[in-house]
Amino acid sequence: MKRLKHLVEPTFLRESDYSYVNYNGSDLDSVLCFAIGRNNGDLILHQQRMEVYARDNDFELLFGAIVDLFIALGDKGLDYKKRILDTYGQLLPSNKTMTLTRSMNSVLKDSTVIKDLKGSFLSLGLVGALLSPAHLSGIE
Repeated sequence: MKRLKHLVEPTFLRESDYSYVNYNGSDLDSVLCFAIGRNNGDLILHQQRMEVYARDNDFELLFGAIVDLFIALGDKGLDYKKRILDTYGQLLPSNKTMTLTRSMNSVLKDSTVIKDLKGSFLSLGLVGALLSPAHLSGIE
């Protein structure tokens, strides 16, 4: 398995300490998730959350964290999204990497249907397809 290089995202370089959430306990991911829930536009929190899951080799939750970041970015940050995929895409199963790659061409929304999504706090968790009137007419 390839060794993951620690990512210092150029967007977040600043004179102060890099760590935004100054907490290193075993439940750091819970602290980060709570903080993201309160302010989902804080990209530093998203970045830290992805780094925690990558460090812990928790690829299911890493995928959910990347999905949350893509939802938060909306139609902005294409270069940042590419760098995230370059850094973490190798750790994810190919089908999940493809899902994220396809989302680069369109905006990933909280209502986007994503199969086997776990650990996302910004996604509505929809599964399946929307029903049309044609589907409903067949129901008696």
